Amino acid sequence: MPPSSTSRQDPAVAPCPLQAGKGQVEVVVVDDRETPLSGVAVELAQGTADAALRTRTDEHGVALFEGLEEGRYRFRLLDVEPALWRVLGRLPLPPRAAGAAPRWGSVSRPKPLSWTCEGTESLAVLAAKLGVRPSRLIDASTGQPLTPEVAPAPGTRVEVLPFAHEWTTVETGFRHVVHRIGLPLSLVVVLRDGTHHPRAHQPYLLKVWLDDEEELPAREGMTDAEGRMAQVLPARAARGEVTVSPGRDDERKVTLRFAALRATSAPEGLQERLENLGFSCGGERGQFGPKTRLAVEWFQYALGLPPSGEADEATCAALGLLHRS
Repeated sequence: MPPSSTSRQDPAVAPCPLQAGKGQVEVVVVDDRETPLSGVAVELAQGTADAALRTRTDEHGVALFEGLEEGRYRFRLLDVEPALWRVLGRLPLPPRAAGAAPRWGSVSRPKPLSWTCEGTESLAVLAAKLGVRPSRLIDASTGQPLTPEVAPAPGTRVEVLPFAHEWTTVETGFRHVVHRIGLPLSLVVVLRDGTHHPRAHQPYLLKVWLDDEEELPAREGMTDAEGRMAQVLPARAARGEVTVSPGRDDERKVTLRFAALRATSAPEGLQERLENLGFSCGGERGQFGPKTRLAVEWFQYALGLPPSGEADEATCAALGLLHRS
């Protein structure tokens, strides 16, 4: 007697081990330039249950969750303010072999984000490090917002105002593209001539290099009536070069290093700003010596302040307005 149709399956109709991404969720995290981001912590959770999977994106910016039951799940980037990431779209996954069942853990709890300042970090740089907007940074000892114009003093403990982690919905069988929104830094430079008059309405060329020495496309612009040049920089910008009036007789090149300065109350912060504005401190660093005093006096004279040579409140305020960090 031939075997029944239920006791043997025709190999010609056996299920293929490759399935169209069923039971899988893939996430690709990219930056503002659509470049994949590696090492980004992500989390996938089951509905409203306290069960989650965590991993980090690989060198291609990819995080893959396999062996899932088909359906919808909650997804988020960990330790990143919800306002700084979004899902751009999704694409069907190609056929793949089924993965092993995952080992679920509990949903992670938000941890406090904080940083102890060395005195050289601006709020924008700190915000980029901690994955939040600068407006969410506070002084941990006072609970007060920080002043955005100057770097916090050395030893200042900075904390992030708590925010509710927000989830988005993802579905098995799809590749989801997530945009990790960067925090751009503003570069504002006032260009002056040898007599400290603004170089107003003059063309300039700005070159920028990232921290891995990649050179970005050069930017052209025109200074305003006060000789001001304003540009938005990526968070990874490390150095730059400005050519004022390129190709003309009065062409001048200025080398820039993108780093926050110490507060004007510290001798180093005072000297760094004076040097950047063209008032040489004669190599003095960390002490208010005679050469620094002379530089302060020339700065006061140029701005119409009483040339006392003392770094009084009015002088530091004027220096801070002309040279913000």
